[in-house]
Amino acid sequence: MSIDASNVSANAGSALRRRTLFKSRPAQKGPPARLSTRPSCGTDPRATRRALTASEDQAPFGAPARHRRISAMITRWLATALLLQPTDGLAKGGFATTKPKKKAKKAPKAPKPLEPLPPGLDGVPPVSRYEVLNADGIKPQFAGAFLIEDESVADDLVKEFHDRPQLRGMVSSAANGEPVVDTSVKDSLEMSFPANDPSIAWRRYLLSLKAAMGLYLEDYPYAGAYGAFSITGRTNVQLYPPSGGYKTFHTERTGKGEPEGSRHLVFMTYLNDVTDAGGTEFCHQNLIVSPKKGLTLIWPADWTFTHRGVPSPTQEKIITTGWSRAVLEINRNDVGLTGRFPRRFNFT
Repeated sequence: MSIDASNVSANAGSALRRRTLFKSRPAQKGPPARLSTRPSCGTDPRATRRALTASEDQAPFGAPARHRRISAMITRWLATALLLQPTDGLAKGGFATTKPKKKAKKAPKAPKPLEPLPPGLDGVPPVSRYEVLNADGIKPQFAGAFLIEDESVADDLVKEFHDRPQLRGMVSSAANGEPVVDTSVKDSLEMSFPANDPSIAWRRYLLSLKAAMGLYLEDYPYAGAYGAFSITGRTNVQLYPPSGGYKTFHTERTGKGEPEGSRHLVFMTYLNDVTDAGGTEFCHQNLIVSPKKGLTLIWPADWTFTHRGVPSPTQEKIITTGWSRAVLEINRNDVGLTGRFPRRFNFT
């Protein structure tokens, strides 16, 4: 058996160096030094490095020197990072972060003011009460009828209707409540005006409607006694061809959700004359109203005024239909008309 003398000499020298290193290391007194990984803002970086060096010297004997050096480098790097960063908040990984700045909310842009109506068209068109009697010769309660005497108000709305895109009228599907075209129930072409539409035709009609609403509140003041109401949605213009109409009985508030849930009063204006039996039938009032250009009807939106269209066999019928809604807070940028008892219907 042969022994390699060089290996023996190398191993002996390595063991001697380890014993010498162990003997030269001073004995530790007291508990081992601990280094906080989150020094306070006033800590001296040089004192931190000295403490790190002392902790490195006190590492357990026998640990590989390379591991000790790497551990000390990582500890020094983390301590330096914590000293240089603010300590009011720590993100993932232990790095301090600053609080995000809050973005200032931009104020909503004020609507562009409408230009005044042309001279001669800026006044309120005359509106008068109109007598509507049922089959028993009785005026139904809570059904208001008013005539816009200036026929150009209706004519201008009809012109706007034909100048704008139209859609087929839709009704709720019996299967799932989704809107569908069903001409057996409703056969119409429709477009709508927003409450703040800038057209002259709409603004003149709104002035007329203001006057009609004022007369209705004079007749039924408690209609406005329980809070504000306003036209905030869209007003429909509907053309029914001969034999067309909304042929089934319905009401204007069919659910608790919006937009039906907040509907307060309904208004409808006939924009043309119909002379061959077409009209609007109100079930519980025993009332059929014949269309007359400018005639405006106002009634409560609930089931008590269930109604349907009576088709004309030979003539078309054009109407506006809209709703005033109960509102908690009036948005002046969106509202065309508002009312609160005992104040008359006013612009805002």
